[in-house]
Amino acid sequence: MRILDYIFFGRPMLLIPVWTVYLHATAHIYHHNRISLEFSTGEAINIGVLTLVFIGTYVVNQIFDIESDRINRKLFFLPDKIISLNAAWVYYAIVSASGIVLAVLSTIQTGLTASIIVTLGLLYSIPGIRLKDRPVAGLIANAIAYGFLVPAIHGLSSIALEAWSAVLPYMLAIATGYILTTIPDQEGDHATEKRTVAVLLGPKKTLQLALLVAILTIAAALFAHNLDMIIVSGVTAILIIIQMYRGNTRQLLFICKFPILLLTVAAGLYFPFYLLFLLLTTIGTRAYYKKRFGIVYPKLS
Repeated sequence: MRILDYIFFGRPMLLIPVWTVYLHATAHIYHHNRISLEFSTGEAINIGVLTLVFIGTYVVNQIFDIESDRINRKLFFLPDKIISLNAAWVYYAIVSASGIVLAVLSTIQTGLTASIIVTLGLLYSIPGIRLKDRPVAGLIANAIAYGFLVPAIHGLSSIALEAWSAVLPYMLAIATGYILTTIPDQEGDHATEKRTVAVLLGPKKTLQLALLVAILTIAAALFAHNLDMIIVSGVTAILIIIQMYRGNTRQLLFICKFPILLLTVAAGLYFPFYLLFLLLTTIGTRAYYKKRFGIVYPKLS
């Protein structure tokens, strides 16, 4: 069980957006440039790098969020002392360093991208800077990390970097999701004096902002000829409008998760093995959380 504690301390379910954006953006870039799609050793290395550095980001976030996580009853590892603070820091150092080393051994460009992700992860959570407590900075940091740096770690990143239209829909989609996820945590964040989008604007205006960004995502996806992202962002916009008129907590939690589920299915159509992997990951996660904490996780609402 101790080994499993450390595996799930790394929040594998939160790695799904990372893997999904990478795989879907990869497929889109290959298709856009008329290159035959394949899952090579390079792709596996890139996913390994992203997995390690984002695990580090999630761990350091938990380290500095113990009190708010205790209030929100969102996570249990550090608030309930299942994993000690010292062990958490050692774990963070190992996974982050391993990710950067693996990246550098691949290419200098990959190493630079991985280092930026690690740096952003620290700036996002570390006291005194805490980008996550700054509504605009937190929003931008998430959009850059997930929507830009994840696709940019790809071997064809020079193509992606030259064609902003290829990555812009992902950046805006991540921004929409980030805005929405600040609403369920508003109470705990307000109690611990965090300045998130929802704390600053309130639920109603936060939904309005999310709708605006979702509409911009549709426009960016249309410009990029990215049909999957048009569908995902369109469904997101519709769900937000429904929430604005029929709002309830369970529905909001569903809205936060459903768009990435749609994009994950789309990525799975390009890489069928990915859906099987995610099915096994989800089953394993539900079994662990049921056995360890007596709760059902993950769930859509």
